[in-house]
Amino acid sequence: MGMVMFTLRYFAGPDVPRHILFTVGYTWFCSLSFIILVPADIWTAISDHNNGGISFFWSWSYWSTFLLTWAVVPILQGYEDAGDFTVKERLKTSIHVNLVFYLIVGAVAFCGLILLILLHRNWLVSAFLVQLLATAVSNWVFDCTITSDNQLPYAVDLETL
Repeated sequence: MGMVMFTLRYFAGPDVPRHILFTVGYTWFCSLSFIILVPADIWTAISDHNNGGISFFWSWSYWSTFLLTWAVVPILQGYEDAGDFTVKERLKTSIHVNLVFYLIVGAVAFCGLILLILLHRNWLVSAFLVQLLATAVSNWVFDCTITSDNQLPYAVDLETL
């Protein structure tokens, strides 16, 4: 926890809101919790202790990271990027943008599932197509993730042409 606090204080700007500091700190803590959990888990396995406590902490770390990754952090990012003037409108815009993103990803996954079901007779071809589709979707989502200003990577700025 000390490492997370030190890193936050060192790299955070003076005008970063407290809720962002808390969210980033807790996210880093959950991400780095394996440094403590892995040796503790190995010790409980070797010494035949009841690992009910350690499994609780593994579950806590996993589900915290999951919720932060897929819900909390994207909503906060959209909230900070929103140009609305009220808190309610900024939150509404953030949730809308994230829902559109997840609906697009879900539609692509659904199409991939349909493709997998249709091609299940010839497993060699379908395995190749699934790998190809998975690679394409992974690269597209990565491109969307690193692109700034909520623009898709294939968007063209007409002013520069």
